[in-house]
Amino acid sequence: MTHTLVVCKPKLPERYVAQQDDLKRELLQAQHAEVIYFPVFELVPDCLAMTGIQNWLNEQSDRKNRVIVFVSPSVIEIALTHLGAWPGNVYCGVMGKQSAKLAQQMGVPKEKIIAPTGSSDDETEDSDGLARLMGKHFGQGGCDVLVCKGPRGRVEFPKKLQEMEYVVTVLECYDRRVIEQTDSQCDKLLSKADQVVLWITSSETIAVLDQQLKQKSASRLDALRQKATLLTTHPRITAKCVELGYAHVVEIATGIQSVNSWLKSNKKSMDNNNQISASATSKALSAAPSQEQPGNQWLGKAAFFISVVSFVLILLIAFAGKNQIEKTRMAFGERIQKESTTLDLVKEEIGKSGDLTKDLKTRFDLLELAQKEEASQRASLEEVYNSLLASRTEVSLSEVEQLISIAKRQLYLLGNVNGASIALSQAIELLEGTEKPSLLNLRTALETDLSEIKALPADDLLKLAISLDAVINSVESLPTLSSVQAKTDQTLAEMTEEPVVVEQATAETEQDTATEQGLQKAWGAVKKVAQIVWYDIKSLVEVTKVSSPDVLMLSNRQEIDLRNTLRLSLLNARISLLSRQATLLKSDLERSSNLLATYFDTKSLQVQRAQTVIAQINDVQLDLVLPELQATTAALRLAVAGQQGERQ
Repeated sequence: MTHTLVVCKPKLPERYVAQQDDLKRELLQAQHAEVIYFPVFELVPDCLAMTGIQNWLNEQSDRKNRVIVFVSPSVIEIALTHLGAWPGNVYCGVMGKQSAKLAQQMGVPKEKIIAPTGSSDDETEDSDGLARLMGKHFGQGGCDVLVCKGPRGRVEFPKKLQEMEYVVTVLECYDRRVIEQTDSQCDKLLSKADQVVLWITSSETIAVLDQQLKQKSASRLDALRQKATLLTTHPRITAKCVELGYAHVVEIATGIQSVNSWLKSNKKSMDNNNQISASATSKALSAAPSQEQPGNQWLGKAAFFISVVSFVLILLIAFAGKNQIEKTRMAFGERIQKESTTLDLVKEEIGKSGDLTKDLKTRFDLLELAQKEEASQRASLEEVYNSLLASRTEVSLSEVEQLISIAKRQLYLLGNVNGASIALSQAIELLEGTEKPSLLNLRTALETDLSEIKALPADDLLKLAISLDAVINSVESLPTLSSVQAKTDQTLAEMTEEPVVVEQATAETEQDTATEQGLQKAWGAVKKVAQIVWYDIKSLVEVTKVSSPDVLMLSNRQEIDLRNTLRLSLLNARISLLSRQATLLKSDLERSSNLLATYFDTKSLQVQRAQTVIAQINDVQLDLVLPELQATTAALRLAVAGQQGERQ
């Protein structure tokens, strides 16, 4: 029987070829199956988000180790393509052997890769296995972590790292766009229901694919659910397939190699089943005319008995599998119900913001649109610059115009003084060595405007927004005054520290008697026991000074509402920061600071870190009068007119 392998991996842009080449090479080896490439999603890289990786690398950190974690092969290829050379002091965390192989292929040193293999380290190839492996390597709170992922999904992984006291930053590197399938593609898939093998890599993929096929033909989709075989890579994906009603779901390891291995083994088992059936038929035919022989009758009875036992075993296995599937479905339903309850609470809190949130969201969407347009223009500018760099001998006025346009966007839309300064500096570098009067005037105007921009205070709003995101993500783990445990001002290690004995090179020290040394050891032991007892006595009581006794009597429900209120206030502050609303920003930051100072333990490092970030953002000046680059605009207009006159 010839299988039809349907590959549903997401589609990447054409310039990302590493995974495409590996997939094509492995699919060419799958000669035992027909292959159909059926992508459901198209991944759209976020070039602006890629700058967040470099900003994270440039940040100063007190921790010894730093790790960048990529949650999927697509994120690995997108991020490493934009990042370039891998920094030597940073580790790379991935989810399995296939991702480790791709990371090494993209230029990451093998000794810097941390990946669960499932064999040598006895860890599962998923986020849980990677978290445990990082705990073994770095210990509790031993490093800073940047988690690079796509939209939605993998929400629990950053929380696990935060529970391990790691400083976690989350960065979404791309967006997903659903590919609408044509009628011919869907008909081709539905017509081969009895021999289709679907390779599913995410729960969102099977949900969208099932919905699109259902719109085409619900009756033919039911046949596909009953006859097709689905190959999944994670229990969560398996549960989603079973929930949608697919009857034949097989969980395999990640990678196209595992798919090829399954197809080969399945083909062999099919061939063996056919041979067994043929041999059984020939034996039955040969036994019919010789029923009088006692040996053949005994063989027939034995074969019948084996068939009955096999049938009973199959029934038992099917019953046990049905019970396991039912348990999984019930557990998944309970989890969905809990998530739905939490989502309703969040929606209720968000609904209270009303018209103000809608207005700010509109402005934020405009800013994001401008940022994406700027990112696309920057990418096109880099391509033009790289293609002309080798053979260009004159300054290209169009490149200078692009840089001035970028500087204006950075200055007016984002308020990014550093970005505008860098763009104008690059424009001045392009004009170095020119002798044309119009270009000399343009360079003078650029230098004048650049000096005005450099005189402004440079606040990196994007960096501050990322820091505020880290505070928002850590709200759940901030300790409140109602749950603070008693602590002493001195640790047991400090109390029991061995005294330093200074050796003196004198004749008297060399002549100490053994009796004096014994007395000193005995006195040290008695002193250590007394210190330990005193430490235990001091640990029994802790005095905490609060302004109101109500903060120490919060119930669980009140504590949840308090954290949701703090999170909502910080989210409003983030929107006000990016939209440059100074009054709203001051109000939101003051409300957040009061909540932290009133209800949370200000002695905690996490609370102190959050207060520091709020104080930094509070010092930002959003109402600056930005220069309009009038001299540069006028000089550029004259230079363009002069260039057009020379062409005529």
